[in-house]
Amino acid sequence: MATTHMVHARKRGQALVEMAITLPLIVTLMLGAADLGRAFYLNIEMAGASRAGMREGIKGASSDLGNSVRNEVFDAIDNSVAVWGDTGPGAQYDGCGTASGSCGNPSGCAPSAFSGTRVACFAVRTCSITNGACSAYGAWGSRPVEGTNQGLEIQVVYKFTPVTPMIAAIAGPSGVIYITSDTYGLELY
Repeated sequence: MATTHMVHARKRGQALVEMAITLPLIVTLMLGAADLGRAFYLNIEMAGASRAGMREGIKGASSDLGNSVRNEVFDAIDNSVAVWGDTGPGAQYDGCGTASGSCGNPSGCAPSAFSGTRVACFAVRTCSITNGACSAYGAWGSRPVEGTNQGLEIQVVYKFTPVTPMIAAIAGPSGVIYITSDTYGLELY
């Protein structure tokens, strides 16, 4: 009887050791999957934002691309200057709906544009339409001139910082992934 009790105790002890070894791995994998899922969700949101900017852009030169881009992702990303930086509501490069305003980030939302609490950015530029596709690109911040048959590129970028070390390792030494979505179209007048 004592032998049977010792065998059961050893099995329970072995199971406890196995669980102690595998549980951290399983939890890490689950958290990594959740973190990766968050990145995919934000990628979908950025694609929707760039398409919303294009839908507004095809209305004409006085359409407000900034509000369209930011309001599309309002449930996932706050519509504030703290989050959007100089392309935030009423900020330096949010003049997309005015004749004199600069539209979108002038650097094309390069990593250097992200400082402080800024995690989102949008940029706008023209492109020449050749055989139905964009070919030569204008400077960031430019919108097509009426009657020039130019296209429009809307780019939206989100600075994603993974929470789990496993996903951060995929991001490289900076530990940051820039989720980018571009949409091209013909601005109508």
